[in-house]
Amino acid sequence: MSAVEVRGLWWRYVGRDDYALKGVDLRVERGELLAIMGHSGSGKTTLALAMTGIIPQRVPGEFRGSVTVLGRDTRVVDASEIARGVAIVFEDPEVQFVMSTVEDELVLALEPLELGREEIRERLEWSLELVGLDKSFLGRSPLQLSGGEKQRVAIAAALARRPQILILDEPTSDLDPLGKEEVLTAIRRLRDELDLTVVLIEHESEFVAELADRVVVLSGGRVAAEGSPAEVFSRVEEVKRHGVHPPDVAELSARLGLSSVVRFEEAVSALGDALSGLDARGRAPAPPEGGGVVLECRGVEHVYPGGIRALRGVSLALREGTLVALVGPNGGGKTTLAKVMSGLLRPTGGEVLVLGRRIEEYDRLTLSSTVGYVYQNPVHQIFNKSVYEEVAFGLRLRRLPEAEVRERVKRALELFGLSGLENEHPFFLSKGEKRRLALAAVHVLDPKVLIVDEPTTGQDMRFNEQLFELLKGLAREGRTVVVITHAIPLAAKYADRMVVLKDGRVIADGPPREVLLSPAAREGRLTLPQVTRLALELKLPFAPLSVDEVVGALAGSRR
Repeated sequence: MSAVEVRGLWWRYVGRDDYALKGVDLRVERGELLAIMGHSGSGKTTLALAMTGIIPQRVPGEFRGSVTVLGRDTRVVDASEIARGVAIVFEDPEVQFVMSTVEDELVLALEPLELGREEIRERLEWSLELVGLDKSFLGRSPLQLSGGEKQRVAIAAALARRPQILILDEPTSDLDPLGKEEVLTAIRRLRDELDLTVVLIEHESEFVAELADRVVVLSGGRVAAEGSPAEVFSRVEEVKRHGVHPPDVAELSARLGLSSVVRFEEAVSALGDALSGLDARGRAPAPPEGGGVVLECRGVEHVYPGGIRALRGVSLALREGTLVALVGPNGGGKTTLAKVMSGLLRPTGGEVLVLGRRIEEYDRLTLSSTVGYVYQNPVHQIFNKSVYEEVAFGLRLRRLPEAEVRERVKRALELFGLSGLENEHPFFLSKGEKRRLALAAVHVLDPKVLIVDEPTTGQDMRFNEQLFELLKGLAREGRTVVVITHAIPLAAKYADRMVVLKDGRVIADGPPREVLLSPAAREGRLTLPQVTRLALELKLPFAPLSVDEVVGALAGSRR
């Protein structure tokens, strides 16, 4: 008997004209690790909810077809009963937290199992250790943790129950590279130890290629591709059209006309001869230094109530016309620095200058028109009753003519792929759509400095590429753009400058290639782009940052 069997599943949410799922047929075998991929809004999360019984039992809508989980029909057996064998971790961990401490959160997850005190204690420590957290986290509030730490706690709460099926909806989206490795290693270990069935919704194909037995690609609510990672990722251009970016080594082998490889270790042996002619002649030009200083931090400190020292003497000058990637481990101070630079937090030491004036000299409206900040969690800044009203709010606050408001809102919605959702309540948007809405609402104000906190979380690679192209375009127009991100390959490809923050200090600052090849990359827990790691492994004379650079360097060496 399969762990999950989906037959002819159609689902439409109340208030939506189109179906989110359109005749999906799918089997998940016991002990299998199935990865579900696809563009944002393709139906991945909806399918996950259908595997738990939450759809159709707890969410209103139109349901056709059937879903059987561990032999139970989700239309018949109550979702609370299904939950005894199926655990799900949602893409936004905060929606799962209801208790005041991590310990209480984990105990609450175990309560229905009626375990003894000693076993509960063992499971708490075991599950935390699996996701790379120690016992000191038990007494902390989940809501005061970093984004990555919150996600690990949510995963630990699910693992503590030792379910038969574990569904993970973008489990590593807010984690730094080391955190991702820890969680995915934990998933592999748990599966091997307990013969766990895992359904993994994930955008990062490199992890999928290493972990998954099988990959299903959804597009427009339908199954667009299905097979082993090698079978699916070898169809490079096809899966790209569905919002899935294959591993660099898969794309590189395809562009060089070689047999497809999808795993890094395979690529080391398979691509060595083809890359032996790589030299530095195809190297990308040095990034621009930028124009005048727009925003400057001088010895900035920030201490939170309770004595947590988040920033320790940060000095940084941001120049116009540059795209800056602010990277580093979770808890390193990136979001705190962003909030200090945008005036949402006051420095407890040092000073911040915006266009040569101390940030305290600005009134709120003027400052927010000059330095725009997009929160890591879009829910923290969205409060209107429709998508249109959310984007129009800031413009109306500044008393712009209504005709101009309409035109600017229209352009912003088109730019961020939200056209057609003008009248939708933001509450009913997916997390990816909410993130794009938050971006649109700040971008429409046309600030001189735009600070974007983790914009790629929960987005497919197609959108992320488009987003970085957009941000790069804004920099070329003379704006200053700061992106906080764990998407190091994208940052390496598009950023003019990379700043690494760890333990509240700047440990590296320079062009991406220079930073990524320095000791600070390891200290800052930065995962090198796959093609860069490949070049270093093969001891090639040039360390490319993207597949395009590899192909360009090979072409240059042949001329």
